[in-house]
Amino acid sequence: MRILHIDTERTWRGGERQAYWLARELAGRGHRIWMACRPGYPLASRCREASLDVIPISPISEVDPFAALRLRRFCRENDVEVLHAHTGVAVGLAALASLGTDLLLVGTRRVDFPLRNGWFTRWKYGRLDALAVISRKVGDVVRQAGLPEERLRLIPSGTDHSGSPDASQRDCLRRSRGLAAEDQIVVHAGALVPHKDQAALLRAARIVCDALPSVRFLILGEGPLMTSLKSLAGDLNLAGNVFFLGHRSDVGEYIALADVFVMSSAEEGLGTVLLDAMNAGVPTAATSAGGIPDLYGEEWESLLSTPGRPGDLADSILRILGDESEAQHRVEHGHRRAAFFTVSEMTTRYESLYSTLSVLPHAGR
Repeated sequence: MRILHIDTERTWRGGERQAYWLARELAGRGHRIWMACRPGYPLASRCREASLDVIPISPISEVDPFAALRLRRFCRENDVEVLHAHTGVAVGLAALASLGTDLLLVGTRRVDFPLRNGWFTRWKYGRLDALAVISRKVGDVVRQAGLPEERLRLIPSGTDHSGSPDASQRDCLRRSRGLAAEDQIVVHAGALVPHKDQAALLRAARIVCDALPSVRFLILGEGPLMTSLKSLAGDLNLAGNVFFLGHRSDVGEYIALADVFVMSSAEEGLGTVLLDAMNAGVPTAATSAGGIPDLYGEEWESLLSTPGRPGDLADSILRILGDESEAQHRVEHGHRRAAFFTVSEMTTRYESLYSTLSVLPHAGR
């Protein structure tokens, strides 16, 4: 099929990684793929490195008529069959670009935030032939906004662990960063934004360090809360235990050297960075926010801590650090669960969705 993906974000976060992996895998399976994204930003660079064709767009908003017309013209000139929007803004642009065409419109919703309550939001999502949701929680949110059940598809995100470091390289990775093999290291990776709730993580770190004073917490990521989080860490007297490392291109290596990978989110679409840790053989401690329980399965949901309760998260971390058998159980369970969330399986589900839609009447028009 001939598919144009649209992702308008400037950052390189989980959603952009998923859009890139999907586009790359579809191209590898023989589909004709383009990625419409902002020039000069990480997604465009990654796509070009993978020999994926990039269509540069720089919309000023989701109702940018010039960007929408450019997409529409491109689709007509290149016989595009499917427009796949990977962000809320992209859904708006795709909906406008499809006016007067027979393009199939597919969206992917990756966050568990409520949809905006406005006429344009209702209109643009109403034009979609299908909306893929990455977790049960995300599905619940869009149902509450009134999207019809028949247009929703549960397609979890996947990860590609090929070539990524794992726990067998822990000592080497630590030596390269001046860390000792015996150090107890807890790693967190994520944007420093409110829904990731690193404030709860810092309060949990205080509890952990009261019990185990030598534990180090390495926080990877950047965002608008950097200054306030550093201030909170100072207020909690964590200067010798918590280190903010900012944006890193070697996140996988930091995950692989950890004794524990932790996620403190208050809201989360799915949390695929947890899959990175599971694939790497690192035990995880996480909250039950959003779609995270989907990753663990019902039998292990009890291990997840309640969002916004630092004491629960600290207890989970301490159980892993203090009990080798507990850590190993979590590693083994993580390996089993991660096997269900692969880029290959995700791509197969999208292929099936595109094919099914291609023989049905357009739902949104």
